[in-house]
Amino acid sequence: MADEAGAVQAAEQNTDDGWRVGRLLATTASFLADKGSSTPRLDAELLLSRVLKMPKVQLYVNFEKLMAEAELGEYRELVRRRSKHEPVAYILGEKEFYGLKFKTTPAALIPRPETEHLVDEAIRLSKELWPGQSLRIADIGCGSGAISLALASAVANAAVSAVDISESALELARENAAGLNLNDRVTFHHGDLTEPLKGGTFHLICANLPYIPTPEMATLMPDVGLHEPHLALDGGAAGLDLILRLLETSVAMLEPQGRILLEIWPESLAELEKAAATLGYKAAEPIRDLAGHNRIAVLFRD
Repeated sequence: MADEAGAVQAAEQNTDDGWRVGRLLATTASFLADKGSSTPRLDAELLLSRVLKMPKVQLYVNFEKLMAEAELGEYRELVRRRSKHEPVAYILGEKEFYGLKFKTTPAALIPRPETEHLVDEAIRLSKELWPGQSLRIADIGCGSGAISLALASAVANAAVSAVDISESALELARENAAGLNLNDRVTFHHGDLTEPLKGGTFHLICANLPYIPTPEMATLMPDVGLHEPHLALDGGAAGLDLILRLLETSVAMLEPQGRILLEIWPESLAELEKAAATLGYKAAEPIRDLAGHNRIAVLFRD
């Protein structure tokens, strides 16, 4: 597998009776590693699972399965796209988040494991601070609907309001709500930050807004920088432009004991907490991601 025209170069590496699953995976993983994938083996497996319509684990009991020409052709095309740094989630059109399957398109960021920490904390707070009560939760900058739909699924007593400025992202979020049978649990609003929710109050305000500092945008991996929407990534000079605007508009929107949960750029935490203090917010202990970075800021008002 030596060039970008295809994942399988049968003339060079084929066996007498064709390509078998085990050898195809090994060859594809090597090819994708050469093209810069950080997870080449996993990419190869996920793409082949789609072509063969079998769970990834089943590939390992089918190592000797002989690939049909039509299957090889389909696989070549998927691997070609991946070799151009197109994210696997966009190629497959889906991504799992918090145990739920979400449709994914370039209209919104791909749901990430780091954001599950925000959902974890929101669920914990809902049980600790308002046990058995009806809750109002806002998801600002909802994108694909990952946060709002995960919370709607997990917190039975919550009414969730999801907002995004992108019509195409909202369309995707609505599709995901329908696919997860959560249409009646989440209301979607088009607009800037909390503007569509003016006059409402919420127990939890959650947001995964653009938080990458502009100088860092050039350092993003090609998968992200070339394919995911910059509108949902670039957070301004310090990665806080929209986050600070949200804090300003949310001052009067929190219920007693209410919390604002924000996914952040770890190095922005100190500046965020300082700016939040001038608005009357206090900071709880931030939530760290699996790499040990401060990932979720938790703010509240007395």
